[in-house]
Amino acid sequence: MSYITEEELIPYQNLMDGVNMDDVRMATSLIDGYLGRSYALKTFRDIVKINKNRRGKLKHAPVAEIQKAEIVYDTMFGRERMEANLIDIDLDPEMDGYFTYSGNYGIAPLVCGFRPISIEITYTSGFKEYPQRLKDACGMLACNIRQTKSFSGAKQLTSLDFQVLMSDDSFFTSDIKMLLKGLDSDVCTV
Repeated sequence: MSYITEEELIPYQNLMDGVNMDDVRMATSLIDGYLGRSYALKTFRDIVKINKNRRGKLKHAPVAEIQKAEIVYDTMFGRERMEANLIDIDLDPEMDGYFTYSGNYGIAPLVCGFRPISIEITYTSGFKEYPQRLKDACGMLACNIRQTKSFSGAKQLTSLDFQVLMSDDSFFTSDIKMLLKGLDSDVCTV
């Protein structure tokens, strides 16, 4: 998984000879470590309590797609689940994880007065297409990796595969940091 493709790497290869997909994969992992999360598509399952206005929030934004939803409620026979219609879950256009549930809770809560406890939602979080600022930061960082051919310039960064401790901030330039800092605003503008 990389934030830029081989075709998108070409302009960076014109800037820095020798930049390749290995540099891009390393840059992607370093960015994930720096941000403390990955924007690659990943599936999550959250149990969300709905407020009186039928609003809830999923933990991992941006939400790309909702795959399954079940309403959970207590009955005199124990805890029951009922599958919810996905079109009744209206995600906010900002892709920030907030949603409104506009459907009903089924017949059992109406007839017997059972209250829904929560909605269990399985969803995909991440970007289907990465924002340009993330691609730019990845390309710039890949060039820095190739230029230094070592990790002599960033702070401690942790990935699932490795941990890097670097002495100064020259590796993650202020331009790259600014692109990554503004990434959260892309969640609201996509």
